[in-house]
Amino acid sequence: MALKELNEGSEVDGYLAALVTNCGAIRAVTEAVQGTLGPKGLDCMLVDAFGGVMVTNDGVTILRAMDASHPAAQILINAAEHQEEQVGDGTTTATIIAGTLVNEGVNQIIKGVPVIKVIEGIRLGVQRALQFLAEAVTPVEDLTSPILYRIALIAAREHNDLAELIVRAAQIVGSERLTEDWFKLSDQVVAVEGTQSALIQGTIVNRLPINREMPRRFSGVKIMIIDDALEPLKIDNEALTTEAGFNHHLRMEEELIVNIRKIAAFGVKALFTDRVICDLAEELLTDLGMIGVQGVAADEWRRLAEMTGARPLKRGSLSKTTEELQKMTGTVNEIIVDDKFKQIRILGRPDQKYVTIMVGAYTKEVVSEKERITKDAAAALQAAWRGGVVPGGGSMEMSIARKLSNLPVRDMTCYGYQCVIEALKKPLIQICANAGFNPLEKVAEVIGSQEQQDLNSIGINCETGVAADLAELGIWDPYLVKLQAIQTAGEVGEAILRIHMIIKMKEATIDHDQET
Repeated sequence: MALKELNEGSEVDGYLAALVTNCGAIRAVTEAVQGTLGPKGLDCMLVDAFGGVMVTNDGVTILRAMDASHPAAQILINAAEHQEEQVGDGTTTATIIAGTLVNEGVNQIIKGVPVIKVIEGIRLGVQRALQFLAEAVTPVEDLTSPILYRIALIAAREHNDLAELIVRAAQIVGSERLTEDWFKLSDQVVAVEGTQSALIQGTIVNRLPINREMPRRFSGVKIMIIDDALEPLKIDNEALTTEAGFNHHLRMEEELIVNIRKIAAFGVKALFTDRVICDLAEELLTDLGMIGVQGVAADEWRRLAEMTGARPLKRGSLSKTTEELQKMTGTVNEIIVDDKFKQIRILGRPDQKYVTIMVGAYTKEVVSEKERITKDAAAALQAAWRGGVVPGGGSMEMSIARKLSNLPVRDMTCYGYQCVIEALKKPLIQICANAGFNPLEKVAEVIGSQEQQDLNSIGINCETGVAADLAELGIWDPYLVKLQAIQTAGEVGEAILRIHMIIKMKEATIDHDQET
C-alpha cells in the first residue's frame, strides 16, 4: 500500500492510489475462488504454517482460511461470510460479482467519471436487477419435486448419495419446520470418520456410557438431560473434617441415591450430563440397569432436548416431586450404543420429525470436505423450498444483464449502471472458462439464443459446450441465494468505491479503542 506522510505519526493514501490498492486486494480475493465455480471448477489447496493441508472448492471455506490482512479484502470476506450465514450457499458467486463490480467501477473512475455517479448507477442497476430476478422465480410446491433433488445434487457436486439423503431428510422434517427461521437443515449434518453416509431419524451423541457393564440397547424409554454434574453437592474440605460437615456430606450422598432411584422408578433409562458422573452415581446407575453418559457437548444435548422434549435440569432439581420430574423427561424410540464408532444413536418416534444426516468417509480430509458440501446442499435445498428457484448455470445473471442493457440510462450514472451489467455477465464467463470454452464466444451465443427464444434459462451445457435450456436440464439455483448474492455484491461494491482515503491510525488510537 503506497502511503504518504501527512505529519509525524500519521500516514494517508491518496484517493486514486487508495482505489487502485483496494481494487487489487479485491481482485486477489476474487481470483482465489473464481477457479472453483461451476461443474468443471477445480479445487484449491490451503496450507497452514505447520504443513497442514486442506483441499476444497468451497468458496467460503477458502475465504475464511485465507491470510488476508488488507482491510478491503476483509470487507469482501466478511460479506461472503454473511452470505453463508444468511442462506448457506452462493459465496463464490457473490464474491465474483462483487469483485467484478469493484474492478469495473475503478476503471470508470480512473477515466474521470465522478465516483458518486458510479455509485448511483450501481444502485440503480442492482435495484433493477433484483426486480428482474423476482419476476423469474419458479415456486417449489411439493417436497417430492424433482427440482429439489436437482438443487441438492448440484450443490453436493454430483454426489447422488448425499443429495438423496438431503431430500429424504427434508421430507421427514416437513414443510412447516423447513420454513421456520430458527431451523437450519444444514445444522443436522454430522461428519463421522470411518463409516458410510446414512440418514438417521434421530440424533447422535459422540460419547459412550461411562462403563461397559451398562446396557447397549433400549427401546421405547424415557431419558433425562442434566445440565450439570451428577454428584453430591460439594462441601468444603475443611468442613469435612468436622462431624457436622461429614454428616452433611453423607446426607448429600443419600439424597443423590434417593433421587436416582426415584427417576428410575418412573421409567427413566438413560441420563445424559454435560459434566462428570461421580463413582457413587455410576455404581447405582449400573446396578439399576441404566445408561449414564457424561461430558455430552452442549450442541449435542440441545439437539437431544429438541428432539425428545426433555427439559435440561440442574442436579438440585432432582429433589423435585415425581410429578414435576416426569414433565422434564423426554421419550425416544430406541437407544443404540455403537462401541466401534464411540457414539450413541438416539432414534426418535416418527411424529418427532427429527433427522441427522450422517456423512461418512474413511479419511479425515475426505469426510471434512463431504461435510462441507453436504451442508451447502442442505442449505440450498432449504432456500429453494422457502423462496423458489431461478435458472442456474449463470443463465439468470446473463438474462438480467441483457434486460438491463435494453433499459439504458442517459446521464452519467450510466457508467455505474454498465458496471452492474458487466458484473452480472461474469459468472457465466467464469463457468465457461473453467469448462475450457472461449468465454467471449459463448457469451455471444447465449445472448443471441436468449433473445431469439425469449428464455431466461438459456446457458451453456458444460458437457457439450452448446447453448441449451438449462431449466430443461434441471440446472436451477435457489432464488434466495441469488438475491443475497446480488445484494451483497452491490453493498460491497459501493462500500469499497466510497473509500476516498486510507489513513493509518496512531498506535495510541488503536490501543485506546481496544481498551474501550
